[in-house]
Formats: sequence, structure tokens, C-alpha cells
Amino acid sequence: MKPAHILATLAVALLGAAGGWLLAAGPAQRVWLANSTVGRWLHLPAPSTAPAGVKTVNGVAMTGVGQAVGPLSLTDLDGKPQALPSGRRVLVNLWASWCGPCRDEMPLLDAFARAQGGTGVVVVGIAEDDAAPIRDFLRTSPISYPTLLDDANGHSATRLGNPLGILPFSVLLDADGKLLRSRLGAFPDQQSLQRWVASGN
Repeated sequence: MKPAHILATLAVALLGAAGGWLLAAGPAQRVWLANSTVGRWLHLPAPSTAPAGVKTVNGVAMTGVGQAVGPLSLTDLDGKPQALPSGRRVLVNLWASWCGPCRDEMPLLDAFARAQGGTGVVVVGIAEDDAAPIRDFLRTSPISYPTLLDDANGHSATRLGNPLGILPFSVLLDADGKLLRSRLGAFPDQQSLQRWVASGN
């Protein structure tokens, strides 16, 4: 076996072991990891005190179905603070420029967003990535819906019910900002996306 293959195999094994440890870790271990040098380098979110109406699961504050998500720490690509839209249902899609399934899913989300007009569901992307690669990606693959950045190192993703940051991840919020439903993984086609949104009424 070539040295490069050995290193790649070891890296995959270490990542798998780290992921398993994270899944099994309790609140104290998560706090320790998030505050460690490695945790800060990886931008791991530290467990926080749950805001009102938000339950805590394994030390991570997450919004449950039917609960209001509340304000999230988001910025636009210019670094200006932004809030999620209100007054209409909102489909929030968490993605990253390095995530292949996310990139494959974006034309479906873009077509859906364009079909909504001024009265339908608002689509918003939250990028779990840095601004520079997101700008580069959107220059070559533009979309019609806004892209925001999670300015709290994954805490906004956690609040939306995705503490491990697995992407892509989508949630549907009602007009008052309450969580209707969530989905892990990309939508395979426009019909599945429309059915998912319709079943969240």
C-alpha cells in the first residue's frame, strides 16, 4: 500500500473515531473539546445555556418542533448582521461550498425559490463556511435566494436542530418563526421538495 493511501486510511479512521466520540460524549466532554485548542481550531460550538423555550439535548440547545427558533447570529457576505425573514414561511437550508450534495441540491432550491414569487415560502441559505469560498462559489453558480453566514461557529445550526453540523440540512419555519419540520440530506427532486414543504402546513 502506498504511503499516501495509508495516511488517507488513518485520517478516515481518526475522523470516524472522533465522530463516534462526539456522538457519545456528555456535556462535560463537549465543553472540554469545544474549549480546547483543537475545538477552537475546528470552530466547534460549546454547549450553551438553553434560551427560553429551547430544550437541551446532550448539553446542546436545540429548538423542538412547534417552538420558536428565536434570533440567530447571522451575517450577510459583507459581514452585516441579518435576521431571518418573518411574516411568511421560511425554508432554511444549511450548506457549505465544500459539500457536494449541497451543491447538487441548490438548483432545486433555486427553482423552488423563483416559483414562490412575493407571497410563497421564502428560501434562505445559511453557509457553514467562510465568506471567501462562498463568494467564489456563488460567482460561478449564482442563486436567487439570499445566503447568510452562521456567525456563531455552528451555534445557529445547533439551534435549528443540527448540533453535529451534518450537511445539507433544511428546516421549515412558520410565519411566526416556529419550527415546523426538519430534513437531513439533499432533496432528490423538485417533487420531494414540494411535498416536504406542503406537509409542513
